[in-house]
Amino acid sequence: MRSERQATSPFLWVAIQLGHFLSEGYREIHALIASNTPRSFKKLFTSSLAALVLALLAVIVIASQLHPAVVILAVACVLMIVYRGSLFRRLALFAGYFLCGFILFIGAGLITTVPLEKEYPLLAKVIAVALFVVLCIVIPALLSMRPRQEIAAGDGDLASGDCESTAATHTFADIGGLEEAKQQIRELAQANLHAKKFDQYGVFRNGILLHGPRVTGKTFLAEAVAGEFKLKYYCASAAGLHHKYVGETERHIETLFQQAISSSPAVLFIDEIDALGTKRQQLGDGDDTGGAARGYNSATSQLMGCIDAARKHPGLILIAATNFYDGLDRALIREGRFDLHIRIDLPNEAERTRIFDAQLARRPARKFGLQSFAKKTPGWSAAKIGTLVDRAAFFAAEQHRSIEECDLTRAFAETGGKDRAALKEVDWTDVVLSPDAEADLRNLCRLMDPAYGERLKLAMPTGLLLIGPPGTGKTTIARLIATQTKRSFYQITAADILGAATGASVKKLAELFARAKENSPSIIFIDEIDGLLPRNNGFQSQHDIQLVEQARSLISELEPQHNVFLIGTTNHLGSIDAAILRGGRFSEKIELGTPDEGGYRQLLSKHLDGVQLAEGLTVDLLAERVRGISPADLGAICNSAKRMAMRRMADTAEELPPLVWNDFTEAMKRVQVQ
Repeated sequence: MRSERQATSPFLWVAIQLGHFLSEGYREIHALIASNTPRSFKKLFTSSLAALVLALLAVIVIASQLHPAVVILAVACVLMIVYRGSLFRRLALFAGYFLCGFILFIGAGLITTVPLEKEYPLLAKVIAVALFVVLCIVIPALLSMRPRQEIAAGDGDLASGDCESTAATHTFADIGGLEEAKQQIRELAQANLHAKKFDQYGVFRNGILLHGPRVTGKTFLAEAVAGEFKLKYYCASAAGLHHKYVGETERHIETLFQQAISSSPAVLFIDEIDALGTKRQQLGDGDDTGGAARGYNSATSQLMGCIDAARKHPGLILIAATNFYDGLDRALIREGRFDLHIRIDLPNEAERTRIFDAQLARRPARKFGLQSFAKKTPGWSAAKIGTLVDRAAFFAAEQHRSIEECDLTRAFAETGGKDRAALKEVDWTDVVLSPDAEADLRNLCRLMDPAYGERLKLAMPTGLLLIGPPGTGKTTIARLIATQTKRSFYQITAADILGAATGASVKKLAELFARAKENSPSIIFIDEIDGLLPRNNGFQSQHDIQLVEQARSLISELEPQHNVFLIGTTNHLGSIDAAILRGGRFSEKIELGTPDEGGYRQLLSKHLDGVQLAEGLTVDLLAERVRGISPADLGAICNSAKRMAMRRMADTAEELPPLVWNDFTEAMKRVQVQ
């Protein structure tokens, strides 16, 4: 810049800088108008200095035609509209910059005007006036009156505690499902917004804590609360309120609450409250030499104090959200601060259908069945479904038509399957069980519905261990439970986890449990659990010992609210680590064996459906002769017997010839079954 000023005259340099300022201001205004960011002209002027300067010039020109006093009032009105509560702080900044500029003006005047005063008095006065205007008015005004820039996290400057309200664009009608949660929020909001009516009964409730896996719609629900009751909406991230200087975080928290209280009735939403409200640490002498822990403790205490103060001001509905409910300070989230705790889980099939319907209701779409898409998206969040519908809408928009079923099918093929649970649907007709085992499994599936268990006053089962020889259908039964309870299904074996370094195996196991929690309700299926978590017989490697310890920790950390059900299978119950089986984690144990004669008939009828048998050979006769064979081996035998019969087919034949007993005996030899 200095070389540029030396190469040109001062007046030309000033003109160039003025041109740069005007061109940048034009681009800034044009970008704001072209985008969807400004919701009003006020937003435009509070985001662009150039726009503010143009507005002031226009007001001055128009008001000067009336009276000088009108000019002053008009300018004051513009500044009050733009800066509102921060105007006096801006004026204080202007006064400080003015004093600094005045000192510079005196120094510059002594250097430039005093030598010229005797020979060129007029030039000296012009220079003095110009220096005063630039150093004492223009520069201080630019530094102190520049409007706040838009913050990505919202309309406010979270780094300073300021947070402007926004107009909520969603209501409860835009949310598919969560009917019970919406009703609870309505009751709390009514008691808060109509405090006089409920005060005489001693009823006052406030504080809604939304917790659950990420991307389940907690932020969307908070905004919908403001939209449902037509309230101002303040949204702040707890992480954005943190400051590196001591005491600044507490000041930002206090400023945020004061601003929301002064604008009530309103909704104040604090996202990721765990960044401020973690469990406080007990500090002794000499602890925390850096002061970080004391800073976090102080911020948590300040947050609790502000929440207590906010309860004295009806009309402010406080909502907070977290993905780490267990890490919050118990004193922060107790009743009296957060009276309503709502867990937002991933939607079930019926709720996913309503989410699809709500997403399509706001768009030009034809009517078509949505149940099939809801059925194909277990473990999907509302946000992920919204992304799917957005993709389908894009396909329809390209062709200028309504959204059709084919668009959603295409979008699902392109975007689905990246983090879906691996689930092949299984029905009760696909398994053959003893009457007692089937009754136990059906009751287990019913009890995995929390509402059903609560009605019967029965605890929800925590896990199931299937015990039996190979081929008895343990894996199929696990998939059957996932299908009947409509849960995400995550399967692991010893081969999936073992074979890597110690740290990698532990990490894989931890990632699987985290994924199951995020996509709850879910099932973790550990096939051949005795191979992954064996009993310590004194010959285990350090790798195996650490893996078992990690598994114990992950299993013990599972809480009922996580809604994760464990299923393990084993051929040898005594080979499993005893600590894994303790503590009621696998509360149910079912032993499986080979089917009875009726079960064999059922399996044979299924495997030989549409196939002819030779004269004298019946399903009943086969059922007697294959007794003792596992269901998996029986399926392999039937398929192999059909291939044996193909040897007798003519080249032009289109159907298998009738199966004879010799086909089955040859098949047994191939499958190595006696």
